[in-house]
Amino acid sequence: MTLSIFEWVKLVQTRFICSRCSTKTRDVMENKVEINLLFETLLSSPGMNEEIKLDMKLTRKATLALAAGLQAGLTGAKEAPSSLLFFAGEAVATDLGEFIEKLLFKAGLTEVNQKLQQLSKT
Repeated sequence: MTLSIFEWVKLVQTRFICSRCSTKTRDVMENKVEINLLFETLLSSPGMNEEIKLDMKLTRKATLALAAGLQAGLTGAKEAPSSLLFFAGEAVATDLGEFIEKLLFKAGLTEVNQKLQQLSKT
């Protein structure tokens, strides 16, 4: 039986979540090592450091939602050691942060996004 990468990730994550509920710390540690190995393997695959060009059309509404989702994911990745972004490192987080800024700038939503962030903090 051959599993795709996505099926393998789901399988490992499921085993990790299930083992977190058990009292056997050895199983949890083994699953953390498996997840770490899986993410390191995915991130070191050939071509993962190559730049790609994206050409897409989004509404401003969708662009703002995408930026908010990406920002929330970046924030959550620092807190969740089982996420891909946690293992990707600070360089990827910086690249994604710059991507969010460019996305908002090109859509003319930089100021709107800043004001929305200020409102959500209060």
